[in-house]
This record gives sequence, structure tokens and C-alpha cells, in this order.
Amino acid sequence: MIIDAHLHTWNTAEVGIGWLAAAGLPARAPIPGDSGDRRYVLVEADADDRRQETEWLLALARRDERVHGIVAAAALEGPQAADELDRLAEMTGVVGVRRLLQDGHPFEPPGLVRGLRLLADRAMPFDACVRAHELPALTRLLDRVPELVVVLDHMGKPPIRDREAMRRWRSDLAKIAELPNVHCKLSGLAAECRDDAELDSATDDVVGRALETFGAGRCLVGTDRPVSQTPEDWCERVLRLVPDADRPRVGHDNASAIYRRTR
Repeated sequence: MIIDAHLHTWNTAEVGIGWLAAAGLPARAPIPGDSGDRRYVLVEADADDRRQETEWLLALARRDERVHGIVAAAALEGPQAADELDRLAEMTGVVGVRRLLQDGHPFEPPGLVRGLRLLADRAMPFDACVRAHELPALTRLLDRVPELVVVLDHMGKPPIRDREAMRRWRSDLAKIAELPNVHCKLSGLAAECRDDAELDSATDDVVGRALETFGAGRCLVGTDRPVSQTPEDWCERVLRLVPDADRPRVGHDNASAIYRRTR
């Protein structure tokens, strides 16, 4: 059994997500029905109303036993962060929190550090989503909250068509991996590629680098569907790159330990 640790699902007739149309993504994205014995961590998708999205995802989880849990959105830097996190911590099925930091979100405000510490106090993991050039800022931020369990989404979104930027990505990935509380989600590469051929040529090198850098004990697999679309099962593709003895950790155990179902 595999835990797909990063699946997006939505229905814009019920929860508005304004960015989808411009990205060419469908208005409705159900949980896949073609993947056999698999569990899913459903990750927030930057909906227009994050509370409405969380409630919709939790209602879906109650109807579908394949859902392992929900990574919900929260405004960690906001003045009401403590109340918002208390509310999420009481919701059965919420197993983590994400605050999108990519594309210019400020990393320095003291409120963000305070929110991350509040999250750590509640023993809830943090999904960190940034682009490759933002990895140094994220590393500095997370170094201030060593008690927080962190999952780096999508291997830090490597810029695969820029050779010099990829050199920096490898170096910056190694630096963030020096923080022992940070894990790496082997996901999202297809969204950084122009087509299937580019994905095929990049996968072994990029996933292999992430595995080598973090080690199998700190990696987990996720499809990022439907934002990332792949010609074959992404989880199976990734797990073929993992030594046999480590596949249970990358495919299931690490995700289960990080996204604990305690309620």
C-alpha cells in the first residue's frame, strides 16, 4: 500500500479557486479511481476561502476511506493564527498545515516565525512550498524553528531548463537538508516540465539527487495530481528508483509518521 502524500482535489461549483482557469486546470478534480490499494493526503489548493475549502475536504474525507488526512491552509503570519490553528487542531482529519510561500511571499515578518512556532506547539507538520530560488530564504526561516516538523513540497521546484540555476538548486537543497527536521516530498516535477519527454529525461537525476541528499528516511512520495500530470504512475516511477529495502519508508512509512492520524 502506498500513501500518495500530495493529491489535490476540488470542485469549483462548491469551492471557488480563482487561479485554476488561467492555469488550464479542470473545474473539477475528483480523487482518482484507478490506483488500487492507495491512500491519499489531500493538500489545500489555495482556494478563495480557505475555511470553506478545509470543510469541503474534510466532508470528502468522511465519505472516502482512502483519504489518510488533510493538509489545510492557514494564515500563519496573521493576528488570529493561534485561534485558527486551535480550530484546525480540533478537526478530525487535519494532519498538517500549508501556507504557500512561493512567488514573493515575505519570509521575514516576525508574525510568520511566531505562527510556525504555534504550529510546532500543536505538534502539526508544516508543508513548505517555494520555488528553487527561494530555498535559501526558507532555510533561514526554518532554522529559527528547529522544533517544527517540515515537509518541503516538490523537491523545491527545480528549474530544470537552466543549468546554472540547477547547480544552485543542488547546493541549496543540500543546505536545507542540513536541518534535521526537514523532509522532502518527491513530487511536482511534471509541473516544472514542458512535456513528457522533458519529464522523462529529468526524473532520474532530480529524484535521485533528492533521495541522495535527504536519504530515504526523510523522503516521501506524492503525485501532485492534477497540477502534475504524468504518462505513468508517478508513485511507482519514483519507487523504482528507491532501493528495495527503503521502498516501504518512502512509499508509506514516512508519510504515515509525519501526517499522524491521532484523532
